[in-house]
Amino acid sequence: MIRALLAVLDPHTAGLNRRQIVRIAVYAAFEGLAYGLTMPLVAALVRGEPAGWWLLALVAATVATMVARQWQIGGGVDTALATIPALQRRLAAHVASLPVGWFTPARAGSLPQTLSWGAITTGRGVPYSLIAIVGGVVTPAVVLAAAALVDWRPALVMLAAAPLLHLVHRRTTATLDAVEARTHAAGAEATARVVEFADTQATLRAAGREGLGEALLRDALDEQYAAGRADVGREIVARAGFGVAVNLTVAAVVAVIGWALVRDPAPTAVLVALLVLTIRFAEPIAALGDAARGMRQGRTAVRRITDLLAEPSLAEPATPTTLPHGPLSVALDGVRHQVLDLSLDVPAGSTVALVGASGAGKSTVLGLLARFADPETGTVRIGGVDVRDLRTTDLYRAVGVVLQDVVLLEGSIRDNVLPAGGDPARLDEVAALTGVDEIIGRLGWDAPVGDGGRGLSGGERQRIALARTVLAGPRVVLLDEATSALDPVNERIVARTIAAIGGDRTLVVVAHRLSTIAGADRIVVLDHGRVVEQGGHQELLRAGGAYARMWSTRTAARSLRPVGTSGDGHA
Repeated sequence: MIRALLAVLDPHTAGLNRRQIVRIAVYAAFEGLAYGLTMPLVAALVRGEPAGWWLLALVAATVATMVARQWQIGGGVDTALATIPALQRRLAAHVASLPVGWFTPARAGSLPQTLSWGAITTGRGVPYSLIAIVGGVVTPAVVLAAAALVDWRPALVMLAAAPLLHLVHRRTTATLDAVEARTHAAGAEATARVVEFADTQATLRAAGREGLGEALLRDALDEQYAAGRADVGREIVARAGFGVAVNLTVAAVVAVIGWALVRDPAPTAVLVALLVLTIRFAEPIAALGDAARGMRQGRTAVRRITDLLAEPSLAEPATPTTLPHGPLSVALDGVRHQVLDLSLDVPAGSTVALVGASGAGKSTVLGLLARFADPETGTVRIGGVDVRDLRTTDLYRAVGVVLQDVVLLEGSIRDNVLPAGGDPARLDEVAALTGVDEIIGRLGWDAPVGDGGRGLSGGERQRIALARTVLAGPRVVLLDEATSALDPVNERIVARTIAAIGGDRTLVVVAHRLSTIAGADRIVVLDHGRVVEQGGHQELLRAGGAYARMWSTRTAARSLRPVGTSGDGHA
């Protein structure tokens, strides 16, 4: 665990922890020395010899032990206070460097535990567990040496018992590590289910399926409870087993002492001293069992942090390429990734819409263009440059993304429009273009958006996201599900924005309402990750293929809707 801990820390913080280990070792050595000096003091008193120097040495060792104890306690506090924030900064920086595609619901559910509980347990719990670990080795070793000076036979039993106790401890901790892993997995699953249950309440209730979400949540919580019970039960058994092993060691040493005294009687004081040394030998080892839970949690936390830091970051090029000036083309060359198996070229300055059934791969295309993940095979190019040859900052300066589910930052509307950059003097112009001016007229620029933007409707969040993208001025704009679940007013605003920003920018739009993208330069129909049809709106209608059937379905659905409702079909 010590090597693993030092490996996840930066050099400065690792140095602090190494010095803390030294402080603990010094304290344990002085403690063992104080115990060991008891024996020669007793022997001198029994023989009637001057014991002043032995008494002075014992007092000095005791004082040194007290000073060393305060030294290591103070150092432990300082080390913990430095380790926790340093570790959290390193973890946060690494998480920020991971590909967006890495963030699955299960991983997102475990991240809070790792970044919060994991960092705190590692920074605070591990150093204090080291006291038991180092003390359980150094103090018994010094006591063993002192016992050997008195009688080699009980010392030999202590020496023989040490590796056996080590094996018992390793076996029990390995079992508990497996239980801890199950507990963590159950906790992460429960966290993900709680978040999912809260986020899908409207959908579940509207569909009359409240029981489904409740059943899934209950199953996850039951699994977490069962894992927790197993964890506690295994810990009790393990601690009891290790305690029995320590007590058997003490019993064996006492038996040897008794046998030795029968064969070679010794003064009672010597017997008492040997028994005291035996207890002092066993106490630090027994403390390892008492600290088992803390050490196990520390190992688990370090392992999770190690696993997280081992996740590959989004690779940055050693020699980055610069994008050309002007509008940028977009291309996928022989790309295979998940469901996708296609090639696609989007000329610079053109607007291309992607349509198709759910699961056709539309959002996956946009994710690859935004480099949320790298394709399994093939190449993704922006402006003729492989996106893997671009610095991430350069890529996102050139490419703006409006995601399917817009989540706003906590703060005001102004705060959410400005972070991407751009000229603040253009705020009103961009607000008028994207329909945010209507929101500003009602609420003002400084109105809070609420947690995640929940103070606004989905359409209003969509408009603010569009305004942020337009103000930043990227040369490529990716709109993922830009018109999904929008009311007619918001739909018209989004369609107007798409038309207004096209021409001098390259647009790739995932379309759900076909009327929004009827004016696109090219419409690409996807089916199971492949291009089955592409062309202009009128061209595809005349072809009578998949797009024409989708348009016909929209028209039929619209004729059945009451007046005043949105009638555009979904793709």
